[in-house]
Amino acid sequence: MAKLKVIYRDSAIIGVHKPSGIATYKESRNENADGLKELLEEQLTERLFPVHRIDADTSGLVLFALDSKAAAGMTRLFKEQQVDKYYMAWCVGEVPKEGSITKALKKNKSDISESARTDYERVKVMKIGGQTFSLVHMFPFTGRFHQIRRHFDSIGHAVVGDPLYGNPETWKGFFKSENEVRLLLLAESVEFVHPLTRKAIRIKTKIDF
Repeated sequence: MAKLKVIYRDSAIIGVHKPSGIATYKESRNENADGLKELLEEQLTERLFPVHRIDADTSGLVLFALDSKAAAGMTRLFKEQQVDKYYMAWCVGEVPKEGSITKALKKNKSDISESARTDYERVKVMKIGGQTFSLVHMFPFTGRFHQIRRHFDSIGHAVVGDPLYGNPETWKGFFKSENEVRLLLLAESVEFVHPLTRKAIRIKTKIDF
């Protein structure tokens, strides 16, 4: 595997670009495959502390703490929704210029619904072979299970390449071959007040699609 790209590092926090198809942590259901944490620990030869996660199919920025104190501080920020998260994705169809999706979402493997909110801005529209696609900037205010993917599917604009909520017929023209098919959802950046320095910080990765 190619060397993982470190986006940011200070004495307490490290940010890395996670490729699509890799879990954030090693999963019990797939014990033979290392997650991002294990791969990065091997690359850096040091211990990392998890503070949040993104879906395996989603690419983009993931943060780890470098010690237990920083981990406690960052975990609290994520839990208390004090981290502003920004995503980018290609979606099927022509998404409205801007809006807010507030559809409640059921918890994973549960009938209990939770409030959820995702704001968005359309960046551009592209047509390929008679099909229309929109590049969208997304701002999830909550962190529900597959929130962005489920929200955009609910308004008829599923994320391109989504194997769970999308329909391959609606985005088959986007990819040149079956080997290129992947979820086109990126965790682009985060903004928060550093738990140790108390300074506002923004960490951003590059779009990889």
